Amino acid sequence: MWDIAVVGAGPSGSTAAYLLAKMGFKTLLLDMKNFPRSKPCGGGITLKAGKLLLKLNLPLEPVEAYHKEVIVRGYGREVVVSTSSNEYAIAVVRRDQFDKRLLDEAISNGVTFRVSKVYGIKKRGESLRLLGANEEARYVIGADGANSIIAISSGIRGPWDKRDLIIGVEGTAPYYEKLTFMVDAAPYGYGWIFPRANDSNAGVGGMVEKSSEILSSFRSFSLKYHVKMDGSWIIPAGGHEKPIARDRILLVGDAAGLADPLTGEGLYYAIRSSLEAAKSLESEEPSEEYLKRMTPIIEELRAKRRAAKIIIPRIRFFFDLFTSYPEIARRYMLTSIGKVEFKDFWRWSVKKIPRALVKSKLGI
Repeated sequence: MWDIAVVGAGPSGSTAAYLLAKMGFKTLLLDMKNFPRSKPCGGGITLKAGKLLLKLNLPLEPVEAYHKEVIVRGYGREVVVSTSSNEYAIAVVRRDQFDKRLLDEAISNGVTFRVSKVYGIKKRGESLRLLGANEEARYVIGADGANSIIAISSGIRGPWDKRDLIIGVEGTAPYYEKLTFMVDAAPYGYGWIFPRANDSNAGVGGMVEKSSEILSSFRSFSLKYHVKMDGSWIIPAGGHEKPIARDRILLVGDAAGLADPLTGEGLYYAIRSSLEAAKSLESEEPSEEYLKRMTPIIEELRAKRRAAKIIIPRIRFFFDLFTSYPEIARRYMLTSIGKVEFKDFWRWSVKKIPRALVKSKLGI
């Protein structure tokens, strides 16, 4: 019997397995696919996520491009924000290569990896049996993505509500020089262009409730920017309202619904939740310890969800404020790269909105 079985070998699963093996646990990592495998995703990794990988001695590689400057564009206006000279805002990777590199690191540190589809989980005395894989473990970490079989079959939570989901549609575009977000590219969402070494990842995303409009927006977007569609995926951002652990089962990453409700960014939260889950398994009550460790993250995501409900339906209004008062945009970027807490940014920006509104109305 394994000490711990991790189901799902994406960034959250490979990170958790890597850490657990280094801590001395006999660790099994399962995934339904062999690697490298195709993974629809923009591939943008923030400085905050990159620093966390560095802290864990995990490689942020191979990186296609580092971007210090971010352009946010829409409604005929734009604002440009930049990082300091020795930092980047976003590093762009190809997920098939990046995920394979993390998996290789886990295996080289003692993790046993097997290709097997898990159909469910069943408690058997002091062990947990993974149906389909025919494996047993004392503890299980569910890192099996948005449609997590571990989460649902264990009863930790049911399927996601549509309000908890973001849809992304992405593809390959020609090389564009600047990393750009377009806030008018899709209703209740945005478009992006992430330049890589020789081409760009580009796409649109928004709330699943508006999925037909998002897909229609992608068609227009793809014609304008010459994007060849590669795939679509859903991003769960409702984990701050649902359980993420029970008994000897912990959920991490998309299985726990830990994406940013404002942007859909999930890689930082995938890695961070895996770190906290691994540390929790050293305690006598891992589920309780995990919930305690994750409380600051959950509170941050709740605050972002509240902000998203205000900002996203009124994106043109708020974008006008951004362009009239670029310091708001700059400070928001600092939250994304981990230099400012979101709650501090939100308090500061609320105080600045009246001034920004005046500047917007006067056109100065």
